[in-house]
Amino acid sequence: MAGVGAGTGALSSLLGKLTTLLSDEYTLLKGVRKDIAFLERELRRMQILVNILADMEKLDKLAKDWKGTMRDLSYDMEDCIDRFMVRLGKGDAKRGFMKRTVRRLNTIFARHGIGTQIKELKARVVEESERRQRLNLDNFVTSTPRTVEIDPRLAAFYEEAEGLVAMDVPMNKVMAWLMEDSLERKVVAIFGGGGLGKTTLAMELNRKIKGYFECRASVSVSRTLDLEKLLKDVLFQIDPDAFRECKKYAWDKEQLIPEIARILTRKRYFIIIDDVWKEEDWKIIKAAFPNNCNGSRIIATTRITNVARSCCSNSGDQLYQMPVLNDVDSRRLFLKRIFQHNNPCPPKLKTVSDKILKKCGGLPLAIITIASLLANKPHNADEWEKLEDSIGNGLSYENDGGGTGMNDILLLSYWDLPHHLKTCLLYLCIYPEDQRINCADLKWKWIAEGFIAAPWGNLCQEAENYFNELVNRNMIQPVDVGRDGLVHYCQVHDMVLDLIISLSEEENFATVLNRRVCNSLPSKIRRLSMQSTGKGNKGAIHAVTTSKLHVRSLNVFGETEPVPPLVDFHSLRVLDFDSCNWLEKEHIKNIGSCSQLRYLRISGTQITELPGEIGKLQFLETLDLQGCGDLITLPSTMVQLQKLARLLIHHHIWLPAGVIGSLHALEEISHIYRVDNPVKFAEELRHLTKLRKLSMNCYPDICSDYLERYLEVLQSSLSELCKFNLRYLHTSEEIGDYLPGG
Repeated sequence: MAGVGAGTGALSSLLGKLTTLLSDEYTLLKGVRKDIAFLERELRRMQILVNILADMEKLDKLAKDWKGTMRDLSYDMEDCIDRFMVRLGKGDAKRGFMKRTVRRLNTIFARHGIGTQIKELKARVVEESERRQRLNLDNFVTSTPRTVEIDPRLAAFYEEAEGLVAMDVPMNKVMAWLMEDSLERKVVAIFGGGGLGKTTLAMELNRKIKGYFECRASVSVSRTLDLEKLLKDVLFQIDPDAFRECKKYAWDKEQLIPEIARILTRKRYFIIIDDVWKEEDWKIIKAAFPNNCNGSRIIATTRITNVARSCCSNSGDQLYQMPVLNDVDSRRLFLKRIFQHNNPCPPKLKTVSDKILKKCGGLPLAIITIASLLANKPHNADEWEKLEDSIGNGLSYENDGGGTGMNDILLLSYWDLPHHLKTCLLYLCIYPEDQRINCADLKWKWIAEGFIAAPWGNLCQEAENYFNELVNRNMIQPVDVGRDGLVHYCQVHDMVLDLIISLSEEENFATVLNRRVCNSLPSKIRRLSMQSTGKGNKGAIHAVTTSKLHVRSLNVFGETEPVPPLVDFHSLRVLDFDSCNWLEKEHIKNIGSCSQLRYLRISGTQITELPGEIGKLQFLETLDLQGCGDLITLPSTMVQLQKLARLLIHHHIWLPAGVIGSLHALEEISHIYRVDNPVKFAEELRHLTKLRKLSMNCYPDICSDYLERYLEVLQSSLSELCKFNLRYLHTSEEIGDYLPGG
């Protein structure tokens, strides 16, 4: 089915569902069928215009307002249609006579109810159709929307190591300071505008010299300091055992600072504190890092000169200002990204490329972004000159540090994206600044939201294509690439994040609460990202409570205000609780009412039991419980999750017998360590013919005869799965010796 778009709303998805309602599968009253057929025809005509408007960079106020109204109307209509499709679903043939009779009566009432709702929706569609004619919006149809082919050159993009161009001089200078013989703790503050490569330099230094230190950690501060989270991140990296104690007893910052200082007192440590924005933040953070006279080193990065100076309060500390690239290095980086393997620039493009580079002002982020945009376009002078004209005056560090010019370049890249990629990019605004984003989770959220359209049905591959294209455009930055060339974790540059948060607010695509000033909230919240406690959060909770029928995505990060009970969240597709210590069973007891839920992740909570209602989530595709160390077992109602594609659990969780064999849609299973009946589990595996990834370590401590039977059945099942889709298997050496190819 076609997807959901930031600018187009749920229009494409809605049309597919209206077509389904008109099929023989659903029996509708005659008048209702006629009205639905009208809606389907009218909306299909209007979809052409909405798609064109969504791809246009500049619209007049009236056209923009009409597009926004159609977007909101499509969401409301899909929410309504989804509820009725659930109510009009087919009954179970095994039900008793009385239950079937009651269901038929309820269905009759539901059919009549849909008639009233459909007439109301029809009136709204007619009104917008007439307004479209009054405003002469069809004039926009003469413009042809842009299309962008998927660029598969992901591997080549990484091989270019674009961030290391012209890094030799900064690297050698800062490394010399860090490796001096002085035993005093030394701080090196790297400062300069956004997009100059400060973080790239710091991380490359870490890669080169980390072996000289006993303890290492790298953390980001960002504009809104979450001190407790930052300290926990440091503790996790320097002493995992102490971190487990911290989680167990819920330490706060007053306990964390002295504990980190105690651990580091006798060790030579190397710490990177990235993206410091305030002098007062640095004064608080540095208390955790003692001057222990062991030759310890700290790198701090910041955009702000005064903050850099405050980091270097001791005589041995050093300031390093990150320079812009000179003309030669700018051209090297530019050509390397576009042509690869140091191929020269064609003579016909030299003049226009010089103009483009001049407007980039030596800023690596600007150069890579523009070069990534040109890499997807024909290599002719006319095309490049059009882009050069679009950049405007370019970057000016003398006036504003390059901020306005960089924003213009990022906007240029954004508007060059087809609308389905715009939508996927905007969705990244739900993540906190500097967050390492799990790429697999991101892609499955896109799928759950309906953003991915795959004509041949392979949504996972299409999501991978979308992701690769955004990486090739330099809108997403890979931070963890495997040997297979796949990106496991990514980040969004903070300048890109600022842009997409702003664009998302404009489209009422997502509402982000992150301790910054929140002047107002939309009347209907479609997607909410709660990233901290703050004054705006209670207002958001109230807004969510009053408009919960419309909320499609709820992402909660860390210590925030508790969310309202999950009653009547009928439109919710994505629910993600990340490190929410406050979350209790009470908060998710009504999860069965979230009838449209596709993605559920619960991480870093004290949850000890999942409600049996989870079996009602007939559309659930991802269930991620990897962060639920206190959860003991899964409810037997799991067998009802017939669309579940990903089951990711903590290794402490027991898997009940008979569950796995019923979930035939499973494509990925992770961290299966404990099962009630190992032999039955091994037998059930052979039925999961869609399984692509399996991580398990079920090696039962049982008598040798039973163990031999278990391993025999397991080998047979896995051999069978290898004939179908199984491509990744992770297990222990003991089991591996018995497996196919082991």
